[in-house]
Amino acid sequence: MKNSFLRGRFGRSFSFLATAALAAAFAVPTTAQARKELGRMWTFEHAPLGWFQQAYDWQPSKEWLDHARMSSLRLGRKNGDGYQYFCSASFVTPYGLVMTNHHCARDFIAGIQGENNWQKDGFYAGSYDNEIKIPGAVVSQLVEQSDVTAAVREQGEQAVIAAAKEKHPDLYHEVVALYQGGMYQLYSHKVYDDLRLVCAPHGQSAHFGGDPDNFCYPRWGLDFTFLRAYGADGRPVDSAKMCFSWKTTGAGEGEPVFVTGNPGSTGRLQTLAQCEYRRDHHYPQMLERIHGMLDRLNEQAGQSAEAKKQLTSRILQIENARKAFQGYLDGLRNPRIMAVKEKAETELRAAVNKNDDLKAKYGDTWDQIADIQKQKVEAAGDRRAMRDLTAEEEKLNKKVGEACFAVYGTEIPPDATMSLRLSDGVVKGYEYNGTKAPHITTLYGLFARHHEFAGKYPFDLPKAWLDNEKNLDLSTPFNFVATADIIGGNSGSPVIDKEHNVVGLIFDGNIEMLGNRYVFDDEVSRSVSVHPAIIIESLRKIYGAGKLADELERKK
Repeated sequence: MKNSFLRGRFGRSFSFLATAALAAAFAVPTTAQARKELGRMWTFEHAPLGWFQQAYDWQPSKEWLDHARMSSLRLGRKNGDGYQYFCSASFVTPYGLVMTNHHCARDFIAGIQGENNWQKDGFYAGSYDNEIKIPGAVVSQLVEQSDVTAAVREQGEQAVIAAAKEKHPDLYHEVVALYQGGMYQLYSHKVYDDLRLVCAPHGQSAHFGGDPDNFCYPRWGLDFTFLRAYGADGRPVDSAKMCFSWKTTGAGEGEPVFVTGNPGSTGRLQTLAQCEYRRDHHYPQMLERIHGMLDRLNEQAGQSAEAKKQLTSRILQIENARKAFQGYLDGLRNPRIMAVKEKAETELRAAVNKNDDLKAKYGDTWDQIADIQKQKVEAAGDRRAMRDLTAEEEKLNKKVGEACFAVYGTEIPPDATMSLRLSDGVVKGYEYNGTKAPHITTLYGLFARHHEFAGKYPFDLPKAWLDNEKNLDLSTPFNFVATADIIGGNSGSPVIDKEHNVVGLIFDGNIEMLGNRYVFDDEVSRSVSVHPAIIIESLRKIYGAGKLADELERKK
């Protein structure tokens, strides 16, 4: 997925608690959002200004949106003539400093560490000269977008991209299908292809709690990494006019926050029949294969220290996938979630059937999709038949998207497409297991969890943390939760406030959030972020990276 997350010396816990209490005093009122089940992954070109005004008594200006868009990045690698993107990132200082998650950069670090073990021990360059170039790593910045729906339908995607390349050969262009093809946008990006490693924490600090804590909360994951983008002149990129500022104290409980990032994929326009097929057949079969794969990899990793070093990243990726798919399945097994899906589909079909033209074009689409699901069950194991059925299903999915767009237009957000989105929410705890999860965790809890599990993996703290426990302010906020709508791909997204301050770094969600893949619900689902306070605290007191902390806090 996933989706991630300093403060000065504020006296310390008293000031933080006072800020939280003040925020709670003017917490955002509960308001109704049209078609809430479709979520809040808004495109920048159709940001819901009316909803923001209703929910937060505030709406962003064009300048606010442009600055947020230009400060936000998509992280990936060079892939042949194109790029493969998998995480989010952002510019966070005027000197090309890029913030993302450790788990997003983990493979990059492994590729450049040589005989070192920076994945395990962490890394800090200390100066521009010591920042390590990462071959193939790129970030892209969305600089232009335009509606090309008519052109795509008349000329095709490749013709649209070819025309864009001729006009702007220095940019990377892609046509993005929104609403399953109900609308097409041309997104043009500036690509920065000289990225260098600046700082990364211990791997165990970033992944503290391991698989048991993954997609869980309360949480203590220090999942950050800093890179730096360099220009063709070999100097750090001048990002002074396109970077977020930094707020060490973070956001208080009840405060509105916004996530700018690139959610990978959701299925909120999937039909009820498709969701039932995934629940009863697709995910159970996939999970069985994943469990088998993990068993084999763990057996190989146990054969030697070198094998473990080589396979650790792969095992962590597959463990993450296992838990994610289990969460998707659990969401589809939730009767309340499926009832919301059924109600939404009934209302959409009713709206389509009220219009003779829409009824003629789309009215029986849902029934055709339901029939295909039955055929897929019967064709299990027949790859050719499944391929043909999937191709037909994709055509019908496009019709559902067109119908939905015809009825609701841009008042609803499209499904995630690994393209830039703006998600809104509030910092807020939730009820779980008969008790309450706090909106923040602190360093106190990190050390408690280490000792409560006797320092055994995956709840073991690196020696540097244990040696410096007395020097740390244990009241420092560590992770926090908010109601922002995220999914895999949002990992590395900045969490910002209304003043463009970084107040967090998305790195995960709770287990309930995974059910949002098909129906959005924020009753207990939460995004989980690294608090900016713990980033500064660790840079200054664990990693000897005071210079980097000064750059973030604008003390440079």
